[in-house]
Amino acid sequence: MHRYIVMAAAWLEIVVGVIFIAVPDVPCLLLFGARPEGIGVPLAHWVGVGLFALGIACLPSKAAGPYRGAVLGLLVFNAGVTVLLAWVGVVSTVHGFLLWPIIILHAVITAALLPQVLTASK
Repeated sequence: MHRYIVMAAAWLEIVVGVIFIAVPDVPCLLLFGARPEGIGVPLAHWVGVGLFALGIACLPSKAAGPYRGAVLGLLVFNAGVTVLLAWVGVVSTVHGFLLWPIIILHAVITAALLPQVLTASK
């Protein structure tokens, strides 16, 4: 079960990363209600590359043995994104209709990964 949660979270990051790389306007409009302009365009692409790389690094591998580092990386990333996007949602009036559902999704992923990190450390 744990392996499937990690795999699903990793693939989600890969897909979202590709979207940020290919069409940054779409996720920016859905999350923030605005198109990236100026420096925002390369920053959106940078986010995409980071998400893509994170997803690839966190894909479970039978050959790699334990993947605690991947789980911890996904946990930290998802917790950080939850806090960052929630802060944007609270302090900014600029956001799209998917912002809060995405915050909830990342909070759920964080909650699903937390027991794996806690049990793996014992």
